[in-house]
Amino acid sequence: MGRRFKDMHTAEQQYAARQAPALRGLAHAAEQEAERQQMTADVYGRRGRYSDPAKASRAQDEADRQREWGRGLRATANQAEQALAPQKKRRWSW
Repeated sequence: MGRRFKDMHTAEQQYAARQAPALRGLAHAAEQEAERQQMTADVYGRRGRYSDPAKASRAQDEADRQREWGRGLRATANQAEQALAPQKKRRWSW
């Protein structure tokens, strides 16, 4: 027997699921950039030789922006994969 139409996935869903690994790679790159910016903010935020509060503030803002972007990409990848996950069939419970 053929599959029911409600069980079939659209071309857009299939494409989104294929793109999930690429989105995860972009999320990882964003997290790495956030760590780099965080280190810059930590160095320039201290008092002493390399103190520069303005640069530290910009780096902290960029780190926060990169983290949020990475979270969004990872959530999108999870959502795309869950859309294609096989649905659990209902069964009688004993």
